[in-house]
Amino acid sequence: MPKEKIGLMGGSFNPIHERHLEMAACALREAKLDRVLFLPTGNPPHKKEGLEDAEHRYEMTRLAVSGISGFEPCRIELERKGTIYTVDTLTLLKKQLPGAEFYYIIGEDTLFDLPNWRKADKVFELTRFLVCRRDTHDPEDDPRCGKLRKQGCKFNFLSLPPRDVSSTAVRAELKEGGDPDELKPQVIEYIRLMGLYGREASPAIGEAAYARLKKNLSDKRLLHSLLVSWTARKLARQHGLNEDTAATAALLHDCAKCMPLSGMQQIAKDHRLLIDKITIQNGNLLHGPVGAVVAERDYGITDPNVLAAIRCHTTGKVGMLPLDMIVFLSDKIEPSRRSYPALEEVRRLAGESLPAAMSHSLRSTLDYVKSQKGVPHPTTQRVADWLDRLMAQQRSNEE
Repeated sequence: MPKEKIGLMGGSFNPIHERHLEMAACALREAKLDRVLFLPTGNPPHKKEGLEDAEHRYEMTRLAVSGISGFEPCRIELERKGTIYTVDTLTLLKKQLPGAEFYYIIGEDTLFDLPNWRKADKVFELTRFLVCRRDTHDPEDDPRCGKLRKQGCKFNFLSLPPRDVSSTAVRAELKEGGDPDELKPQVIEYIRLMGLYGREASPAIGEAAYARLKKNLSDKRLLHSLLVSWTARKLARQHGLNEDTAATAALLHDCAKCMPLSGMQQIAKDHRLLIDKITIQNGNLLHGPVGAVVAERDYGITDPNVLAAIRCHTTGKVGMLPLDMIVFLSDKIEPSRRSYPALEEVRRLAGESLPAAMSHSLRSTLDYVKSQKGVPHPTTQRVADWLDRLMAQQRSNEE
């Protein structure tokens, strides 16, 4: 039976960025690895200053690799006390996975520093290295490569084109309030919620809400909630709404989603919610109005506009306010949404006109349901008709 080939992507991940993911993806593909473990370091012998708490760095890593086939976060360097050295990590992994072959993914600068690592000869026995080049030159021309191989170091260069991403620059941009392109949206949103890298926590309830959501939602639903919040902030900026309010409603819009239907129905009954017969039997619809109850009861939300946006995000409602539309649309167009025929057009329209984006989204839903010989929810039809009247009135006012 062939040995499992495991890639190891170590680092402070302060924070994890796209280059880390590019390196791991290239290694997974070219070395035909079975999986890549991402190992945020707990207490490294260097990089002390400006290092965020290990649990935050692990959570950002977990979120960044969530849903990517072959990528897994690993806590092995967080659960040991004292200074963390790679030789100790490899020794422990070898004990846990005695039949595996390890491939440590590094940059070219790190390759030539390997002789200075603690117990380098032992490290060379325990792992091979997959190396990303620093620039366009042929690294094999460097005489240090031959010297390393004579010392027992086994390594191969990856074909990934050189690209420099400075974590220091990323942190500086975050501190100034920017959203670095090198970070995944869910990582940016987590940083905002927790107030990391010198940013003020936003919204104020973010950290407490995230902790509760993490307990009550699946990993997939938690990721979706972060991405809806990220999208809602973007739309709020574009349309002149309060970002914190939009982020709060979007973050909590699915707070009841993972409840069993019977639990949702009990909450609806206990709170005497006026629910139609279709919605009360369908958790995909019922979690909206029930979520508004849960957001107020369990998350301390008192803003009626936030609660209203959560309440109507599944079917919409006649007379939707801009905040309602932002949460509804963000749920439909967040970055991880699988492509559907209207997706890109709804995304484009959302930045220009909330009613137009809502109308296009609802009409496409109605068309799809009818094509499948289904019966659309009556509220969806009423909202679509109302939006047509609203936009006609807007056009008339502009003439």
